[in-house]
Amino acid sequence: MHRRAALALPALLLAGRAGAADGDYAFRVRRRGDIVGTHRVRFAMRGSERVASSELLIRPSVMGIVVYRYEHTYEEVTLGGRFRRVTSRLNRNGRIVEVRGEAVAGAVLLDGTAGPQRLPAEAAPLSWWEPARMDGRVPLFGTTTGRALNLQWQGRPGGREFSCTGDVTARVTFDTAGRWAAFSATGEDGTDIVYEPA
Repeated sequence: MHRRAALALPALLLAGRAGAADGDYAFRVRRRGDIVGTHRVRFAMRGSERVASSELLIRPSVMGIVVYRYEHTYEEVTLGGRFRRVTSRLNRNGRIVEVRGEAVAGAVLLDGTAGPQRLPAEAAPLSWWEPARMDGRVPLFGTTTGRALNLQWQGRPGGREFSCTGDVTARVTFDTAGRWAAFSATGEDGTDIVYEPA
């Protein structure tokens, strides 16, 4: 799986409309038409904090033998719709990458593959179920790298469909209730990755 598509998958996390996506999500992941994995997102309340737990498992196989592993889990915590902290672990064919981010006074502190970084206070992870982060107004970082993302967005605030190019090439759609409904991404080799409801 190529870097751009891998970044797009997770990846995925709404500074407003926090109650719009309280129900869990479950998708099957298709690549070149074949089902290669699953992506599940579960939500829970921990006191006044909202916890989103994301699990993306990509395990394509040939004749029953797994030929690639991409296992990404992360937990994002928001409070009143605002990002508070995130922890992420990616196992990509045995190579482990861990990312941590936390909102502090006046900044978001991030630690990932690029080392410690200080991002703007309004920064947040790229989580595809959060429509208020999809229009370019929120500085985003990748949960598989811990680096700020350079993205160009198309789509209107409050809209139902957004697309981005740059570090990630993807399209995400929300239904009329603001729930995450569809997702697709394009890898550097042109391979399409498509989510479908599980």
